[in-house]
Amino acid sequence: MRDIFFVLIFPFILYAVFKRPFIGAAMWLWVSMFFPNGWVYGFAGSFRYNLIIVVCAVFSYIGWKDKEKNEKDTLTSLILLFLFWTLITSIFTLSIPEIVWAEWIEFLKVTLLFIFTISVLRTQLHLNVLIWALALSIGFYGCLEGLKYITSGGGHRIAGLKGHVLGDRNELALAFNMLLPLLAYLIHISKLKLVKFGLFCAVVLTVIAIIGTYSRGGTVALIIVGGYFWLQSKHKVLYAVIIAISFTVASNYVPSSWTERMDTLETAQEDSSFLGRVLAWKQAVLMASDNPLTGGGFKAGQTSYLWWSYNGAGSFNNIVDTSQMHEVKFKAAHSIYFQVLGDHGYIGLLIFLSIIITAYMKMGKNIKLANKHNSDKSLILLCKYLKVSLMAYCAGGAGVSLAYFDMLYALLAMTVVIEHKIILLGVKSESKASTHNNRRARINV
Repeated sequence: MRDIFFVLIFPFILYAVFKRPFIGAAMWLWVSMFFPNGWVYGFAGSFRYNLIIVVCAVFSYIGWKDKEKNEKDTLTSLILLFLFWTLITSIFTLSIPEIVWAEWIEFLKVTLLFIFTISVLRTQLHLNVLIWALALSIGFYGCLEGLKYITSGGGHRIAGLKGHVLGDRNELALAFNMLLPLLAYLIHISKLKLVKFGLFCAVVLTVIAIIGTYSRGGTVALIIVGGYFWLQSKHKVLYAVIIAISFTVASNYVPSSWTERMDTLETAQEDSSFLGRVLAWKQAVLMASDNPLTGGGFKAGQTSYLWWSYNGAGSFNNIVDTSQMHEVKFKAAHSIYFQVLGDHGYIGLLIFLSIIITAYMKMGKNIKLANKHNSDKSLILLCKYLKVSLMAYCAGGAGVSLAYFDMLYALLAMTVVIEHKIILLGVKSESKASTHNNRRARINV
């Protein structure tokens, strides 16, 4: 039944993609985050929905008569530079070429999504459609898993769909945290009370889903996101009381296994899971130090012979002692920062950090520009919430391998669009209109 339903509505999705390129960008992001093949089990599972939507979106753009040249932008240049540098590191990889090039192709797709998005999005409505695509993919899964967690009395362990980029519970928790500010934005702009209520429920269920992942990094990111909203609120005392009461009530329903896992944050250096991550970080540093320019290439640290060629367990023990972990097998980097360092060396890490810092500064700049030019308050709010979402990524990303994440590059694309296609272009249009009116006034005189 699920297969039949999805196959029946899919042609309508493709029709919308053909009609409007910005819908193509939204559906490109949606299909990446929703992962339709993970939801169907019969004949519908044989289709490559992502490829079909991307091809349709590209044809829609080719036939689009209202194309505009993209403005030069530092953030865009850095992202393209990062793609180029990953190409160089893939050529000189220490790892298995077949694995490395497969990963590079995936990152190329993410970069193409970024380029396509900044090329077709022009208005705040377009941005809203893109955000709804995230709400109806990651948000849908958050609501579903949140409900499962509640109905199971806290017994349901939340994890992502097998084979998806968010298959790991820690990565899923990060995506949920990044989505929360965007859900808050949708609540603000929605006019129908029923929609507002539904989005509010989505926020609550997504928070519950984050708790249900048992992710310590997700909990830390949730505290950061919640702390921002509390600091920005006008009723701090009231919300502090509500939060305190909520935590008191929730503590009676949260399983002891969850509190025991969160308690390990205080004794991290004695926790084997944390020490395993530290070991992966040490391996990444050793690999990058041995190959400072290009690192090891995509997923090099997860290659068995490279892992055992470096003595991570016996290194840097004056910082964190991992001397007892000599027999631990290879692990993913479990950190966006160490992931990039091991994959692409110190130059790759520098470019990646430059992207993050430039985006953060641009988001702050957009807030100032929007205020200066009296932009719509909802646009200013969006600029602020994009900044919070990026903060959640930087905080939660310290514990997951998600450096080449579609959602991150969608946020970066929205930031570029807000500056060049909405604020600055709007200012230029107003300036031209004002000049034109002045000329007409002088002619009439």
